[in-house]
Amino acid sequence: MLLIIEVADSSLEYDRDVKIPQYAGAGIGEAWLVDLNTDHITVYRGPGRDGYRDVVTKKRGETIRPSQLTLEITADEILG
Repeated sequence: MLLIIEVADSSLEYDRDVKIPQYAGAGIGEAWLVDLNTDHITVYRGPGRDGYRDVVTKKRGETIRPSQLTLEITADEILG
């Protein structure tokens, strides 16, 4: 799998602390965690046994480019 997108409202801690590390351990190349409470998207790349090596937080007005896809999307398009 190339990309997983998790959308969190009340489940942020579980998604971040449990699910994201599981995705890294499974070798999922990239995961995005959309935090609806803060309007931020955390982009995780470079999976390994100990989690993702690269973590970047994007906010409204910023662009996100999935590493394995020829696509460009703004945080605003995801956050609505």
